[in-house]
Amino acid sequence: MKKLLFGILFLGVVCSVLPTSLQAQDRGEATLTLGAGKVSVDYGRPSLQGRDIYSLLKPGQEWRLGSNAPTTLTTDIDLKFGDTLVKKGKYVLRAKLVEKEKWLLLIKQEDTVVAEVPLAYAQAASPEEQVTIKLEKQGDGGKFLLQWGTFTASTNFKKI
Repeated sequence: MKKLLFGILFLGVVCSVLPTSLQAQDRGEATLTLGAGKVSVDYGRPSLQGRDIYSLLKPGQEWRLGSNAPTTLTTDIDLKFGDTLVKKGKYVLRAKLVEKEKWLLLIKQEDTVVAEVPLAYAQAASPEEQVTIKLEKQGDGGKFLLQWGTFTASTNFKKI
């Protein structure tokens, strides 16, 4: 009886940990150090699996910019996207399809849009099956780069 109870308990623990482990494997993180500051984006990595992004979204719709838990931007320095100041802190990132090949990056805090940043659209050199976000050094600031399927969308930002 003890072996049976132990087996059931063990199986319960494995089953409760397994979804968390699988979800963690489905996450990506991009980080960038700017001077003494750090900027990072944590995001889910859904796969296209033969789908087309434009069949999933219609103009005017927001996209979670990943899967499972929200995509987050965490910065311990103030940033400037275009003319908009984004103070250090933690934000939720979403994307909005304005029209085909025209996207906005929405930077939100507690359901309030802090910034709507135009994203530069381009065709990718090679397709990316899973959502991939990169943060790259760009002059005295950085570049946010999103790729999924055959498109890329990007914007530059500066440290303040």
